[in-house]
Amino acid sequence: MNDVRPLRKSIVTGCVLMTVVLCLSLAIANYIGYRNTLYVRYEAYITDLLRFAADNIDVDDMEECLETGVKSEKFEETQALFDNIKDTHNIDFIYVIIPLNTKPTDNIMNVIAGMSTYEKKYIPENAVTLGGLTGTDYTAKTAKQYYDAVDSGDKIFFFEEWADRWGRDYTGIMSLYDSEGNYFAELCVDVSVNDINNVIRYHVMICVLLIVIISLLFTFIFLSWTKRNITDPIQSIEHEVVALAQKSRGQGNPDELVINMPRIQAKNELRSLSTAITTLSEDLRNYLVNALSARDVALAAQRKARELSEQANKDSLTGIRNRQSYDTEVSKIEWNIESKGFTRFGIGMVDMNFLKRINDTYGHEKGNLAIIKLCTVVCKTFAHSPVFRIGGDEFAIVLENEDYEDAEARVEEFKNILKKLEEDESLEPWDRVSAAIGWSLFDPATDKKVEDVFKRADSNMYENKKAMKAMREA
Repeated sequence: MNDVRPLRKSIVTGCVLMTVVLCLSLAIANYIGYRNTLYVRYEAYITDLLRFAADNIDVDDMEECLETGVKSEKFEETQALFDNIKDTHNIDFIYVIIPLNTKPTDNIMNVIAGMSTYEKKYIPENAVTLGGLTGTDYTAKTAKQYYDAVDSGDKIFFFEEWADRWGRDYTGIMSLYDSEGNYFAELCVDVSVNDINNVIRYHVMICVLLIVIISLLFTFIFLSWTKRNITDPIQSIEHEVVALAQKSRGQGNPDELVINMPRIQAKNELRSLSTAITTLSEDLRNYLVNALSARDVALAAQRKARELSEQANKDSLTGIRNRQSYDTEVSKIEWNIESKGFTRFGIGMVDMNFLKRINDTYGHEKGNLAIIKLCTVVCKTFAHSPVFRIGGDEFAIVLENEDYEDAEARVEEFKNILKKLEEDESLEPWDRVSAAIGWSLFDPATDKKVEDVFKRADSNMYENKKAMKAMREA
């Protein structure tokens, strides 16, 4: 449109002026407030970190490590906690020290200090030595600050510390006590403090009043202009867009998604925006029609894919999971072993006896009934573990949960159930199922993968089968 005046130029000019004034005003306000609230905020922040860290330190164990010079597992866990705090919190240092004296050298003993990931990779020499002295790292004045905070009970000490290598820090100190209430060391957190020039503060305070007056005057003029050229048109557009948004919630009929955009009288980009929004709503309505159609197609495809996946992983005779599903389960366990150190599982192997005799004597239909009968017994006995049919008359059990805890008892229960079925002469021959079972639990000391447990369970199953055969022949 040829009669549109460039709104961008007007807004940019106004925003530049407003930004300059606001930035200057906010800088002053933030600086004045900063000096009044900085230490309060830092102290609250440091206090929270100190209390959190102290709650996770086993002081008795740390004290023993210092005495023996050997880092324990708990000490390493504390080191990891300190490292994580330094990585994830805006602090310079978190450490435990023992103030020794106020001399110029060797006035502090190191116990532990957090290291960031960057420090571990690029400056590993920054790591402190358990029980090591700090040499000239702390001046006598700084050492005295730490020394004065020794055995301070529940009180947390704060002081500003100058360090040549690190600049100025604001330090919080909490005394640590062992289980018998004896003072042990000091837990410290350092946070960097920005130095503010006193001269700048003096001149800024003089200008505050003038800037406030200019801001008020400018704000009045700017708001009057924006009301006529921006606010009122935008409110009209907003009203219609909000109405469309409300109609859109839960709306399944695209024909209802119509926007009635008012005519914008302002001769600027807002008029073009109004037209663009109207066009956009029409495009969105058309898009929604196509999306709904595509969604229906996708949902149908997903349902079909789920059905095919279930069929591919299910044994057609028994309805339980098949060999393919077992291989998938093994892959998951292998991943858990490698990534999470997962060790609480076992494998059970069940092999049916006399299936060929039943098939030859009574037919394969009765043989299938025998397999189903055995499957039912296995699933009921090991109700808390997944069961797989991995062969014609072979079943695998991944022992989990209660079945893992009471594996031996569940195996005996399984044998007793089959024994009763075999001895029950009122049952049909194919219902008097017989099977051998073998099982084994994962041993992280010897087993590297699931196949190791599987082979041991399979071997135990064949030993059980031999024993059963020997008993029948006897």
